[in-house]
Amino acid sequence: ADPATVGAFVRTWLGPLIDYDDQRGADLVQTLAKYLDSGGNYDTTAAALALGRSTVRYRLGRIRQISGRDLSDPDTRFQLQLATRAWVSLQALSLG
Repeated sequence: ADPATVGAFVRTWLGPLIDYDDQRGADLVQTLAKYLDSGGNYDTTAAALALGRSTVRYRLGRIRQISGRDLSDPDTRFQLQLATRAWVSLQALSLG
């Protein structure tokens, strides 16, 4: 319930991606969120983001490189999905 605690969790799991997005105007966190929400489906992710499948594949490669996270590990995917959903919520709170 404490936004600071939620923010710390988000930073732990998404910090390098958030920093990359902020510095470069990229959308890696959003791409990761859509990818995880789609159950790891490239085509669904691409359609949701209005991107080509190859762009999604490229971004996921960058996400792996920057975050150092193994997206094939179920526990990692679970934590990342929690973090991306918390990130969306924090973004909404900061705009509201």
